Amino acid sequence: MLRFAVTLVFVGSAAWSGLAQSGHYFLTHFKPGSDEINYLSFDIQQDNQGILYFANRSGVLQFDGRTWKQLEAKGSVYTLTCNSSGEMYAGGSSGFGKIALNEQNQVAYQSLSDSIPNVRNVFASVSLGQDVYFLTESGLYKVSSNPVRTSLISASDQQAGPYTGMYLVGETVYVDTENEGLKKLSGSALVSTDILEGRHLVFSEPSTDGKSFLLATDDNHFYLKHEGDALKEFHPKDIDYLLGNVIANATWINERTVAVGTLRGGLIYVDIETTETLETTNYFTGLPDNEIFALQTDHHFGVWIAHEYGFTRAAPFLPFRTYNHYPGLSGNLLCVQSLNGVLYVGTSLGLFSLTSQEIYGIESYEVLQTIAEAAQEAQPVVAERKKSRRGFLGLGKKKAVEKVEEAPPPVKGPAKKRRAKVQKSRKVLRGVEHSFTQVLGVAGKVDQLIRVGNHLIGGGVSGVFEVQDLVAVPISTQPARAVYYSDNLRQLLVSTYDDEIVSFKSKGTGWVSSEFPDSLSTYADYFFEDRAENLWICGRDRVVRLGVEEGEFVDAEEIALPYTSVDKTVGLSYGQEVYITQNGEFFHYLGYKNAFVKYDSLPGPKKFFASSGAFWFYDGHRWRTVDHRKQGDLKTEWLAIFPDIRFLAPDEIGKSLWVITSNNELYKFSSEFAAAVPERNPLFLKEVRNQQARLSPKALKVDERESALTFEFIQPEYVSFQAVEYHYWVKGLQKTWSEWSTYNNIINFPFLPPGTYSVMVESRDLFGRITKLETIDVNVVPPYWKRPSFFALEFIVFSLLVLLSLRLNVSTTRFRFLSQFLSTLTVIMLIQFVQTVATSTLTIRSTPVAEFFVQVSIALLVLPAENFLRKRMIRAAERSHP
Repeated sequence: MLRFAVTLVFVGSAAWSGLAQSGHYFLTHFKPGSDEINYLSFDIQQDNQGILYFANRSGVLQFDGRTWKQLEAKGSVYTLTCNSSGEMYAGGSSGFGKIALNEQNQVAYQSLSDSIPNVRNVFASVSLGQDVYFLTESGLYKVSSNPVRTSLISASDQQAGPYTGMYLVGETVYVDTENEGLKKLSGSALVSTDILEGRHLVFSEPSTDGKSFLLATDDNHFYLKHEGDALKEFHPKDIDYLLGNVIANATWINERTVAVGTLRGGLIYVDIETTETLETTNYFTGLPDNEIFALQTDHHFGVWIAHEYGFTRAAPFLPFRTYNHYPGLSGNLLCVQSLNGVLYVGTSLGLFSLTSQEIYGIESYEVLQTIAEAAQEAQPVVAERKKSRRGFLGLGKKKAVEKVEEAPPPVKGPAKKRRAKVQKSRKVLRGVEHSFTQVLGVAGKVDQLIRVGNHLIGGGVSGVFEVQDLVAVPISTQPARAVYYSDNLRQLLVSTYDDEIVSFKSKGTGWVSSEFPDSLSTYADYFFEDRAENLWICGRDRVVRLGVEEGEFVDAEEIALPYTSVDKTVGLSYGQEVYITQNGEFFHYLGYKNAFVKYDSLPGPKKFFASSGAFWFYDGHRWRTVDHRKQGDLKTEWLAIFPDIRFLAPDEIGKSLWVITSNNELYKFSSEFAAAVPERNPLFLKEVRNQQARLSPKALKVDERESALTFEFIQPEYVSFQAVEYHYWVKGLQKTWSEWSTYNNIINFPFLPPGTYSVMVESRDLFGRITKLETIDVNVVPPYWKRPSFFALEFIVFSLLVLLSLRLNVSTTRFRFLSQFLSTLTVIMLIQFVQTVATSTLTIRSTPVAEFFVQVSIALLVLPAENFLRKRMIRAAERSHP
C-alpha cells in the first residue's frame, strides 16, 4: 500500500479539471441600487415564491431579481431560516422575529423576542418542520407556529461555557458549546452526544433533497451523513487548497455537487462521489473578491455568493462558459474562431490564442523492497602506540599515547535478506494552466476571422494574414474592411479601405495575388454567394451581382438599394432567396423586378450582424436567424439573456456558438448542454399601491378619489433581466392584451373611473412558456354623494317635504312659493337619481358631446314626472284658496 506525501512545484488556484479549455462557470453580479445599503451580509435564504433574503448589517435585504428592498430590523441581522411553510425568520443584534405583511400590507420585520428579556445578538438559527430555533451565547429559544409561541429552552452554564453554534444533522438539532463541544437537543433539554465528541463544527449543510449532510470541523475534517447511514469522513481531493485558504461555509448544488467557500481563496465545487474538484470560482475566474461571507443555492441550482463588493450568482448548469478571464487577453473583443481545437480571439490590440501549460509536482512515496544485508562484522581491536608530539618545532612536549584500530580478520558466510521501506520520488501532472498568448506579426485591430479548409485567415487594419500556430503570416498589408473566401472562385476576396477589391489564391504553403477586374472594384461592406453561384457584393447604396461559371466571371449587374446606408449593409442567401438588411429594415430580392423590396414577414432588426455565413438579428425579444433549422438546432432561445451581443460564430465542433457581448465578455454556448429546461418560479402579485398606502389584494375596492393605482407583479428570475417578459389586459378599460415587454410587470393607472375591472397578467420566459395569474377584480366606487343610494335618499327626503308643504293649510303665498321650490328640487333630484343609476348600469365610453345628449334624453324622460308634480301643486293651491 502506498502512502503519499505531496510537495507541489506550482502554487496557484485549486485543482485544474484537466479538461482543455473548458471555460469557467457563468457569473452574474448584483449590487443594490442605493448607496445606503451595506454589502456586508452573513446569511442568504430563498422563500417558496423565489424571493431572496440577505441577513445584512443594515437589516434584511429582499431581492426579487429586479428590485432591492431593505427591511429595518433595529440593527444588524446575522441569520435567516425558512420553515416548512415557507415563512421567513431572522435573528440579529436586537433579537429575532418573522418577516411578514404588517397592518399596512407591507413586508416588514416583526419582532418575536420583545417579550423575552435580554435577547440580543442572535447568531444562529435552524428550522425543523414548523418549529424554528434561535441561538445566542446564553440561550436557546424556540418559536412554534399555529399559534405563534416563543419560549426559552435552555440557558448556557459555566461548566459547558457559552454557546458557539447550532447545526441541523438529519432530524436532530445540535448546539456547540465552548468547553464541552456538541450537545444534542432532546425534547426540551440539551444532552451529551457521541457524534464528533469533544470537537467543534464549522458548518453542517443539508443537501437539496434533505437526505444528506456535509459537516466540517474546526480541526479541518469533513464528514458525510447520508440518510440511514452512520457518519463517515470525507476527503476532498484538494483538501490542501481548502486548508490553506481557511474553510468558511458550504452549500449543496444538487445531490452530488457541493460548493465549499473559503476566506481567501474563493470557492471550489466538489463532486461528492469522486472527490474531484469540478471548478474553482475566485478572483482569477471573475469573482470580485476571494473572501466568501455566505453561500446559498437557489431553486434553479445557482450559487449565490456574498462578498465585500456585493453579490454574485454562479450558474454551473447554465449552457454558457466564460473564457475572457483567462490571463493574457487584452483589448476590446471583436471576433473569435477556433481551429483544430485551438481558440483564437481578435481584439482591438491584436490576435490572441488560448494556450495551455502543464503543471507538475514532485510526489514522494514509500515502497516495500527486499534488500540484501551483510553478515554482522566483528568489532575492531583497539591498540595503543606511543606518539611523539613536539608542538611547534617539536620542542618542550611530552610523549602522548595514540589509539589505533586494527581491522579483524574477515568473517565468511551467506548475506541476509530483509523487507524494508524505501523512499522514492516521481514527477506527476497536477493540472493544466490556460492563458492567452499574443500571436506574433499582428500589431493592430483584428475584427475578422474565417476558416478556409484547415487554414485560419484573419483581417483588420493590420491587413490580411494566415495564422500558423502563434505566428501571423502576411497575405496583404492593406487595411481590410471585409474578408471573404469564395468557394466558386476559389479565391480570397479582400475589400480595402481604398474602396478596392483585391483577390488571392492559395498556392503551395502560401497565398499569391490573383486578378480581379478593376471595373468591379468598389466599396464593399460584405460578400456572400447564393446557390446559383452568384457572388453578391454589398455596398452603401447598391449591390453588385456577379455571375460565376467554372471559376470565371460571366456577367455583372448593379442593383440600386432603397436607401443609402449609414451602417454596414449585409446580406445572405437562404434557399433560392436573397435578403439584405439596411438601416434596420429587411429587403427581399425579386428577380423579375431586378430590385430589392421591403420584406415585412420578418420584424425590423434592433441589432444585426453577419458572421461565418450566418445572419443574426435581435427583434427586441430574442436573437434569431433566417435559417429556422439552425435556430432550432442551436436552441438560440438562450441567447436572449444577452440583448447586446457584439459577435456570434459557430464552433468547429458540435452544436456550439462563440458569443462576444458588449460588456467585453467571451462565452461558449453549448446547445447539447442546454437539453434540460429549468423550472419556473411562480408568478404572483407583489403589491397593489396608491398614492396613500399599499392595499390588500383581497376584495380590492377603492374610492374613485384614490383610484391612481399601481400593480406590481413578479416572477423571480436571476439569470438575466431579459429572461422574463410580461403583458396584461385590464378588461373594462382595454380592448386587448398589451405588448410583451420586460417592463410590463408594473402597471400604472393615473385614474380609474368608477366601475368594475378585471386585471389579467401573463409572463413568458426564454423558451416561450407562458405562466398565467388568476384574474384580479378591482371595484372602483364613486364618492358617497355620487352614488345612486345618496340621490335616492335625497329624492325621498325632498318628496316628503313637498307632500308636507302641499298639506299645509295656510293662506299666505309664502308657503306656496316654498312648496314650488321644494317640488323643483325634488324633480332635479329625480333626474340626478335616474342619471346616476343609468350611468352605473350602462358602460358608456364616448365623447362629452354624446354624454350631453344622454343627459338631455334622461331629462326628457323625467319630464312627465315634473308635469305631474306641477299639476298636483296647482290643484292643491286651488283647493286651499277657492
